[in-house]
Amino acid sequence: MGSLSIPIHKYKIMKNKSILIAGILLLIFNTINAQDQSIDKKLQFSFSERVRLTSFDNAISLNNESDIWAFSRYRTTLGMRYLPNKNIELKLKFGNESRIWLSPDTKKSKFDEIFVDQLYFKWNNIAKIPLELTIGRQNIMLDEGFICLDGQPLTGSRSAYFNAVKGVYSINERNNVTAFISYIPESDNLLPIINEDSSPVLLEEQENTGLGLYYKANIKNSKLSVYYFNKTTYENDDFPVESQINTFGARLNQPLLKDLSITAEPAFQFGKSGDFDRSAFGGYFHLDYILKGKIPVVNSLSLGGFYLSGDDPTTEKHEGWDPLWSRWPKWSESYIYTLIVENKGKVAYWSNISSLNFTVNGALSEKISFKGSYNHMWALEDNTSAFCDGSGKNRGDLLTLKLNYKIDKNWSGHLLWENFTPGNFYPSTADGYNWIRFELMLKI
Repeated sequence: MGSLSIPIHKYKIMKNKSILIAGILLLIFNTINAQDQSIDKKLQFSFSERVRLTSFDNAISLNNESDIWAFSRYRTTLGMRYLPNKNIELKLKFGNESRIWLSPDTKKSKFDEIFVDQLYFKWNNIAKIPLELTIGRQNIMLDEGFICLDGQPLTGSRSAYFNAVKGVYSINERNNVTAFISYIPESDNLLPIINEDSSPVLLEEQENTGLGLYYKANIKNSKLSVYYFNKTTYENDDFPVESQINTFGARLNQPLLKDLSITAEPAFQFGKSGDFDRSAFGGYFHLDYILKGKIPVVNSLSLGGFYLSGDDPTTEKHEGWDPLWSRWPKWSESYIYTLIVENKGKVAYWSNISSLNFTVNGALSEKISFKGSYNHMWALEDNTSAFCDGSGKNRGDLLTLKLNYKIDKNWSGHLLWENFTPGNFYPSTADGYNWIRFELMLKI
């Protein structure tokens, strides 16, 4: 295991910069907020500051000789929303996330760019039709985010926006249809950036366009979603393979007994990956039991699993599941790093993996809650990299424990710990890891 060396001078400089910028933004917000009585309520302002301290030893390499990674992240947002009437909304939000590296010494701390996180025009009830249209930079999350949540996986949790046109048509109170078209460049070339580095922040490895159709229905006590997505990625020097991915799927949430329900979402993919035909399958399920005070502290129990097909290297087809716009820590904050090496440098590329998991949700008080999970994971196909050159397909065991706390209406945070023990999908020399994160969040 590597040693933790703290570059004090870099830490102080970056910390002072981050505190100064956050202080200025907070002062502006408080000044505006103090004058709120004289400002029309149609104009609303928001401010948030999120501080995270993360440390892990060898989640990427599974080698105890690797350096410890330790860094703090300061994500600041300042937004403005204008509501001229009940059907029109305009929103502008700026964001920045600076990072201070404590270890290793080779990592460079920097303030990073200030970017436009949200910029959209929303029009509801167009011509008295139950249609909502949103044009511009916006977030798009559909159900649990299995297919669609994050438009830019390489920025981490800094932002998740899509450049998109999205419409939602409400057939009635229980049924609606969402449709969108999107465009994500490799780096932001659509809106101005302040303090842009000589190497722009990458959003995704390949420029891509998207199309989504999503139908949601509430049928008595059941909730059903049926969808189609198309994502086209364009080749570049680093990834000279163009691909087209069509995805059909459905999600059902069905009560079984009074406090027991099941949720399942299967999906099928076809299209092209370069010159090869694509044929992949993915899905998940979870069986949830609400305890409602039957056991002290524990609120619910869940048993579930997921299946994301892998590419069989012996066939001419590409069978590997493509996570489209869902490269985010849905099942683990730490294992997304372990997936990097086997997926040619792509972080959070959930593919060739299946799992059974068990989760406990509970609360110690009104302000303190917790979530504990156990995942046993497998690979579905062999991987040709030396990193995955083990004797079998058992990926290993993952334990997670998250403690959430709420201080008041503006302040909250969490403490998260994850531990992974590798299985025989990896070489016998592979070492396990620990991953920990502390967060404090201010929202105004």
